[in-house]
Amino acid sequence: MDETVSTLPSTVIGTTPGVLRLINSRAILDELLRDDVSRTVTELSRIVGLSRPTVEAALADLVDEGWVTEAEAIATPNKAGRRAKRFRADASAGSVLGVDLGLHGIVGVRSDLRGVTLARVEERYADLADAEQAWASVQDVVRRLTSSGDGGTVLAATFGVPAVVDRDGAIDYTVAVPEWVERRVPGRIQDLFPGTATFFDNDAKLAATAEAMWGRFRGVQDGLYLVMGRQIGAAYVIDGALARGARGAAGEMGGLASTGWPGAPARLEARIASDTDLESVFAAAGAAAGSAPEGAPASAATSAAVDVVRAFAEDVAPGVVQLITTIDPEVVVVGGEVLPAAAVFAAALAEVVTPQLRHPVEIVPSTVGRDAVARGALARSLTHVRTAHMGLG
Repeated sequence: MDETVSTLPSTVIGTTPGVLRLINSRAILDELLRDDVSRTVTELSRIVGLSRPTVEAALADLVDEGWVTEAEAIATPNKAGRRAKRFRADASAGSVLGVDLGLHGIVGVRSDLRGVTLARVEERYADLADAEQAWASVQDVVRRLTSSGDGGTVLAATFGVPAVVDRDGAIDYTVAVPEWVERRVPGRIQDLFPGTATFFDNDAKLAATAEAMWGRFRGVQDGLYLVMGRQIGAAYVIDGALARGARGAAGEMGGLASTGWPGAPARLEARIASDTDLESVFAAAGAAAGSAPEGAPASAATSAAVDVVRAFAEDVAPGVVQLITTIDPEVVVVGGEVLPAAAVFAAALAEVVTPQLRHPVEIVPSTVGRDAVARGALARSLTHVRTAHMGLG
């Protein structure tokens, strides 16, 4: 009797020997990708519930395809005879990129096929609204990410952008960086990867994706993610899934005057003293919250930094109230440029928001951190490789 353990999408149908062999090989590949360990045929047979001959045939296929390689045998003390062959997934058979392409900075991450980071590049800029500057910066970051030969060919690349992106991955519109679209920056980025799948997605939605995989949204059914700083955005997780909306615009309320969001970034920058910058202010406010002894007087500069963050929270609070009352989240996660001072920002936001809610909600900093958008983009790239290249569901 033929044995099957399916990890393929439900669209794969059939009971021919070739289809069954494919299904079995995908079950074994899925298991080997879980951990960076090698397995013997006997171990795999027990784990996936397939006979030894079936496992051996599937492994032969996977080795031919390049996804699996034979590993060094492990010495077994006090046992004579030939050592059992061991196999492991070849995570270096290809690599993927995740890039956070923002108005004020770029964070790029390259990983192997198990998601282990191979390279990371971060650059900050005063302003990347200019299309040619953005294009030159993207080329530089991509070159640095891919300059090493480690990790094999790039099989997929995903870019998070401050724009509304529809379900097909097309940029519908952007208020933050319209010149990028007018000057065909997305198209030129795709030209950097001929023959490679290249995707674009909204930055807040990618950050929420990363938070669901590795951060505070794990196990959360309904959550709200806030991108706060000189760029403001939001994304929802509803019933355990990222909410996109019919045209990808779910959570895109930054242009509504009633939210307080359209003018909040300009007011934030106007409060920054001429002899400092926004990053320094957020860092000072965060350090004050994390390290100042209770009751100890803060310096004038530190107090001013905290005041800037608290005022920013008050500015954006009307929009946050509208979002919370709309989806009734279990938790609100704060990310974006404000992250170094997110504890101060979250506390100040809660003070303003909570009295307006029927039920209080926890407002917390992101635990994924500065790389949330890039890591969400990385997850999108890995998902594509698993489905389109490896045949995994």
